[in-house]
Amino acid sequence: MTTFADVLPIKQLESHRYATNFDTDWCIGTVPNGGVVTSAFMLVASKHMQLTHSKRKQPNVINLHLEFMRRTAVGEAIFTVKDVKLGGRISNLHLTLAQKDERTDKLVDEVEGYFTMSNIGAEDGLSFDSGYKISPQPLPVSLPALLEGKDSNYVRRGRDPFAEYRRAGQHMAMHLIRPDKRPSDFPKAMIDQWVRFQPQGREGRHTNNALGYVADIFPQILERYVNSELEEASLGHDLSAEEAQALIKRKPGIPLTYWYPTLLLNLEVKKLLPEEGVQWLFVRVQAKKIQNGRFDLEVTVLDEAGDIVALSTHSCLAVDSSRNTTRAKKDNKSKL
Repeated sequence: MTTFADVLPIKQLESHRYATNFDTDWCIGTVPNGGVVTSAFMLVASKHMQLTHSKRKQPNVINLHLEFMRRTAVGEAIFTVKDVKLGGRISNLHLTLAQKDERTDKLVDEVEGYFTMSNIGAEDGLSFDSGYKISPQPLPVSLPALLEGKDSNYVRRGRDPFAEYRRAGQHMAMHLIRPDKRPSDFPKAMIDQWVRFQPQGREGRHTNNALGYVADIFPQILERYVNSELEEASLGHDLSAEEAQALIKRKPGIPLTYWYPTLLLNLEVKKLLPEEGVQWLFVRVQAKKIQNGRFDLEVTVLDEAGDIVALSTHSCLAVDSSRNTTRAKKDNKSKL
């Protein structure tokens, strides 16, 4: 089965420099999806500890904080690693992603962040049941039935209404609550989904290094406000371009598409998934305040048993998609 490491190979250039290549199929508009970029960072951090510091046996990211300073682009990305602190149980790394300025041919830093590395499988220490329960509780699901499209509470989301623009989403099968099963008090700014990894339509598996992508790929919450008819119509159905256009015309004055760039992303990994990966993960996404084109996201990732796999928080913007697709030559100025 395909994992994220298979679709985004990382090459070591030097002991503290690595490279990968961002493909247009993993973009939102012209910009690689923030979750794809996050998982690329996770792969680099893991490879760095395995190759450059193999004796420490700390291959797993347990915490990360990323700042997205400039738009990334399709093409080669260079990662530079700084060993901030190498320890016996945990190590701290600083990573920077840079790409070439097309005008000067010099590398420009675009994303950077801090990573805490450990060996989750070897962790030992105090453990207690905190009594925490995700609230409201997710609706029951039969995953075998869901795989066949026959679950009573969830249905697969069809092709994104703006599929050519949001290409990064095509690699994840998203299964959302059926409209007629959504509780009346279910918050509008919340999404529950069961997801399967399907890169280029192939059968895939979720691994730990894919959690950046898992925590950042979902139907956008703000679309429930600006394009709600499209979101409802896409459940269990692949909308044609003509159908999407007809629905859009019902809301004159609303831009065709918005772009929701991530400003910063935090991720805490709570559990080590099997090396071969898992087929299903549950993801809850919730926004607490949406105001003046800026909003937050809180993401909880659970496994089939309901155990917490990862927790994530995002700070995001909502801007017209032209801010994404009208791409000038790269320079040292931010395009946001």
